[in-house]
Amino acid sequence: MDILKTITRLRLHHVFFWVAFFVVWITLRIDDYPDLTPTVLAGLLKVLSLAGAVYFSNYVLIPKFLYTKRYVAFAASFIALVAVTGFVVIEVLNMILRPYASTITHWPNATLNSQLYDVYIPLFFMVGAAAGIKFYIDQIRTVHRLQSALRAGAEQELQFLRSQINPHSLFNSLNTIYFLIHKENTLARETLLRFSDLLRYQLYECNTEKIDIAKEISCLENYLALQRLRHGAQYEIHFGKGDGVKDFDIAPLLLMPFVENAFKHISHRASNAVHIQMERENGRFTFTVENTCEPRPQGAPGGIGLSNVKRRLELLYNGKHALSIVPGTQHFAVTLTLQV
Repeated sequence: MDILKTITRLRLHHVFFWVAFFVVWITLRIDDYPDLTPTVLAGLLKVLSLAGAVYFSNYVLIPKFLYTKRYVAFAASFIALVAVTGFVVIEVLNMILRPYASTITHWPNATLNSQLYDVYIPLFFMVGAAAGIKFYIDQIRTVHRLQSALRAGAEQELQFLRSQINPHSLFNSLNTIYFLIHKENTLARETLLRFSDLLRYQLYECNTEKIDIAKEISCLENYLALQRLRHGAQYEIHFGKGDGVKDFDIAPLLLMPFVENAFKHISHRASNAVHIQMERENGRFTFTVENTCEPRPQGAPGGIGLSNVKRRLELLYNGKHALSIVPGTQHFAVTLTLQV
């Protein structure tokens, strides 16, 4: 079992497949060529060209066009890939066989029909079959991730229900405290309102798969307002967003753990800073958090919040996100990019 896991992890099954393909091709076609050398070279040409077309189709064309529902672009690119690969194979094979021209009675791919049946049609069907297998495997993995996400969501909801206090009683208590605060103490009232909004967002509005980015931003602004009040002028807290950060949905509370982590691990020096910036361009949302920090001992465990959000990203944005965490002795930076 460990051997199979090692083979899969190192992608050695790909190597085994193409080596087997090469051996079978040589065995079946050795009589069609005048010598062993051109046979081996022709076999390598066939294997390398087919493997290149397969991997380009599976890892470039399918994610870029098929999974983004640009079907016409995918079909055109796929046909162009087969045509260009077939042309290269024919031309390179002619170069390989040219020194043996006097001993060849039947020149391969000499006519259009032989090129179609020996090069283009096999390429089309083999690359197409590989694309179909890739698509099928990706669908199975997607279903598995969704099932994992549902199980994780059900477990999280169960834990939440077990530990949840009565939210109505809580908000009634907060309203009572609000009216007990003197009207002239506007700062205390505004702070309590922000805390109430933050709590309401987490209790009521985050029970959906996606939420409008404006609500997530409002949640972050309420949290930052509380942090500014808590830390005062000692901390430089900056929050900026580009004009394009609007009119799209995001998984709820996906950004908050990065901001909480910044304040949790901020330094205790006289000068401290937390800078948050979000931009959106060409369907890509970028969220950056930078903060000053204290040097951490080597081997110190990472935060649970970051581990949880990494798992959520794998489940909800698999293949559609990039997360960069750059720890340092005095500065800590996190950059999250999502396709939205």
